[in-house]
Amino acid sequence: MGIFMYKLTQFLLIGLLGICVAHADRDGRWQLVISGQDRIEFGTEHLAGGLHIHWQTDLEFLIKHGRFVQGTGTAQLDSEITSYSRPESMFECNQIKGSFVSRNGILFATPHLRFQAFPVAGKVVEENIHLNPSLAYPGNYYAVLYKCLTRDDLGSFWLENSPRIARELGKRQDSTLKTGEDGYQASIREVKTIAPGPEIVLPLKEGFEFSLSEDYGLRQLNYRLQRLE
Repeated sequence: MGIFMYKLTQFLLIGLLGICVAHADRDGRWQLVISGQDRIEFGTEHLAGGLHIHWQTDLEFLIKHGRFVQGTGTAQLDSEITSYSRPESMFECNQIKGSFVSRNGILFATPHLRFQAFPVAGKVVEENIHLNPSLAYPGNYYAVLYKCLTRDDLGSFWLENSPRIARELGKRQDSTLKTGEDGYQASIREVKTIAPGPEIVLPLKEGFEFSLSEDYGLRQLNYRLQRLE
């Protein structure tokens, strides 16, 4: 009986030690960094001007004894917004100050980011972390106002063939067109959603990282998971 109890105790201690080691690999504060680069534009496949916009979302969460405890999220727009033209040098595009009316009728100045901070729920399932940001529909988004101008003779074709209103999943674009002595001009107000979505599932592994392209190359994303402590 004594030998049996000794073996049983030894077995339980080994099992408990294994659990502690497994928890040690997971326990601590983690951060998921989502870096995004968008190319928003007004125009056609061959004639377009627009802006490069960089943004970042950070999700931080704490795991203790192998379980998700709490999480928070923050988001920000890069203050440096640059322009581009297709073909090169045909369009002059610049971000301009303006206003944006949200779905509930609140007026904001642009550029505007809907959520700069938000709570994050989650759970550990086997070797993965499931993160659920608490973001009301349609999620987080930014709104910007910009203007594009060209003096090229193709400007009339550009204005006539570019969609004045665009409604797509995760994007809303409205434009006002003008032709005058200065050339052909379009003022565009664009609203675009950003990551994260309602759920993210990733391997809970230090240094896990991947990149992807969305919207036919108009959006570049990079996900990086790291331990903070």
